[in-house]
Formats: sequence, structure tokens, C-alpha cells
Amino acid sequence: MTEPVEGQDHGDEQERAWIARCRAGDRTAFRPLVTRYARMVHGVIARLVPEADVDDLAQQTFLAAFEHLDQYREASRFSTWLCQIAVNKARDEHRAARRRPELRGDEDYDERYEEGPEDQALGREHGQRIIAALAQLGAGDRELLVLKYVMEEGFETVAEILGTSVGAAKVRALRARERLRRILNGGGAYGGRD
Repeated sequence: MTEPVEGQDHGDEQERAWIARCRAGDRTAFRPLVTRYARMVHGVIARLVPEADVDDLAQQTFLAAFEHLDQYREASRFSTWLCQIAVNKARDEHRAARRRPELRGDEDYDERYEEGPEDQALGREHGQRIIAALAQLGAGDRELLVLKYVMEEGFETVAEILGTSVGAAKVRALRARERLRRILNGGGAYGGRD
């Protein structure tokens, strides 16, 4: 069996073959899918939950995908379906965290990004300002902005992952960017100086 090499495009046909083998009971055929999408799943989750939860939620994402592979419809990309599961796992964690008062809030959100590509590209101070501003947004705005502008997904994919229409995703993105701009300008999410 050929194992995927990270960063190499193996085409949808090979991916469909792995999925078909999994559905037929070959558990080892899921491994190349995990290898291919581990970085993407970790990247999405890492921008939505505290660092301590990322690995666990990524494992939960892949486990849920494996257990519910029969629900995957090939009308959409596997990566989109997997990303939707990851976002749902992050949402579940946020709901659970609200029920655990000792873990409430995102106070440590900016500490999760001591080093990374965003910090290197934008400069450490600017990158941390953006991360801190994202932490002040609601979970829905943060999910949308991460999917669209960090993961660089198209609005069609973002809408599918978030379970909304393309038009609604575009409007939400416009509003979320405006709230982020206000925060970065020192006015908070819902108002302030301009």
C-alpha cells in the first residue's frame, strides 16, 4: 500500500479508494486519510480551542469520521466533511467549558501562539494583537474568520462547514471582519473609537 507523502497531491481517486476500503471493513485504509488531513484538522482546532485540548479534539474528530464514514456523501470533498466535524468538536468543547466554571473564558488564548507561521509572517507583536482580538470575538465569528482567512477556504466550503448559505456566510464574514477591526482599533467588539 502506498502511504501518502505530506504535501503531495494524490488525487481524489486514491482518496475515494481509501474510503471505499474503509467502508468495506479495511481499518488500515483510514490511516492515509489521517496522515493527509492531520495538519488541517489540528490547524482548525488549534485556532478555536485552548492548546491543551487540540490533540484530544483532533483524535475525536478522526474517530468520529471513522465511525460515521457511512454518512459521508461524496457530493462534497472529504476534507470539507472532516473540517465540519472538527468545528463541531470545537463547539462541543466550548459548550462543555461553559459548564465547567473553573475553565471558563479564553484568558490563555494568546499564549497558545508563542511561535508559528502567523507570528513569523506578521511579526510577533502584530500577530499576537490579532490573536488576542480574535479571542475577543464570539465563537461563531472566530470559526468563520479562521476558516475563510486562515485556512483560506472558499465561501462555498465555509458555508457548508458552518451549515449556512453562501450569502449568509459572506454577510457574517463582513460583520465579523468589522468587529475584528473595531477590536484592533481599541473599541471592543461592539463599538468604540474610530
